[in-house]
Amino acid sequence: MQTFTAPLSTNYKIECWGASGGDSHIDHDQEIYNTSRYGGKGGYCAGKITLPYNISLYVYVGQSGGNIKGVISFNGGGAFFAPWNNHQSGGGATDVRLSDGGETWNDFHSLKSRIIVAAGGGGAHHYWEGCNGGNAGGLSGHDGLYSVDLVNGPNDPLSIATGATQTQGGIGGNGISNGNNGTFGIGGNGNNTGKYGSGGGGGYYGGGGGSYAHNIVGSGAGGSSFISGYSGCDAIDESSTEDNIIHTGQP
Repeated sequence: MQTFTAPLSTNYKIECWGASGGDSHIDHDQEIYNTSRYGGKGGYCAGKITLPYNISLYVYVGQSGGNIKGVISFNGGGAFFAPWNNHQSGGGATDVRLSDGGETWNDFHSLKSRIIVAAGGGGAHHYWEGCNGGNAGGLSGHDGLYSVDLVNGPNDPLSIATGATQTQGGIGGNGISNGNNGTFGIGGNGNNTGKYGSGGGGGYYGGGGGSYAHNIVGSGAGGSSFISGYSGCDAIDESSTEDNIIHTGQP
């Protein structure tokens, strides 16, 4: 976390870039594996705000997705739990807050004070040809993708992870082993049964995590972004708690 203290009472322009989901690179004897798949792209947003002299804002810069099993990327990128590192976590969001959470980026009181959020992208993965992660979005994130065993084909149905919106996290993919839903500020984990599936991107709300079924695997979805005062954004009420988030229907 970084602190910015306004040196003048004037108008300021704030720009934020969310982090991308993790890229998946693999080298294998079979030509089909010799390729790269890319994490969903992070979001971008900007706004202008009038700040009084000496007020402090708190800046949290998202960490790009990586391939360390079970680890959430800083500022909300969902984790993966696959036994191999060709799966990736989602990217963290970048945001500016009115309340200091210190290094505890997921402190709810701090999260609900965010005034601008650029979402993170979902993690990519390799399962046969593999697939890219879902991109971060503006008001809504983009869905994840899936890849299939090209020899045996899918034996079971699988639904992809969905992108986050202004009022809820993305839904985790559904299969034999399901991805986790995104929540306020945090991307959903890829399914945590030790099978395949990549993490969703962080954001105002986080994207859903990828899932697994026989011979078919899903990537993480993108988070949603937020700008206080921007038409279409839906701010939460100050009285909201972690267990009871109340949306105002206003930006």
